[in-house]
Amino acid sequence: MTARLLVCYDEPGPDQPDDIVSVGKVHRTVSVNSMVGGGGAGWLEERYTVEIEIDVFRGNDDPQYVYQRASDLADATIAVVRSDPSLGGLVLTSRPQTAAHEVTWDDKHMGRHGTVAIEVECYTRI
Repeated sequence: MTARLLVCYDEPGPDQPDDIVSVGKVHRTVSVNSMVGGGGAGWLEERYTVEIEIDVFRGNDDPQYVYQRASDLADATIAVVRSDPSLGGLVLTSRPQTAAHEVTWDDKHMGRHGTVAIEVECYTRI
């Protein structure tokens, strides 16, 4: 069985396939790294956490299959971060911080949802 996969920023629109990876909330803190004259480049450091939500839906009662598919997508997402901790040069470092897995019934009991919430911690100087 093949399923369509949507990778998006923020919440997906009304056309939702069975597999969704959504890059969502960002929690950011800025602090002083070192005083450089008048506050030029490099004097601030930025740390933030990016939340990535994975949602897998299957219209059946097979929680193991749904959990496995959600876990596979989570592992692939984490592998992207681990393979390039600079996220393509956007940050100095990043790392997967947490991942929380859950399988639940759909609100209308039409099938199962497997969800994974991943937090990626990022660091850069600005």
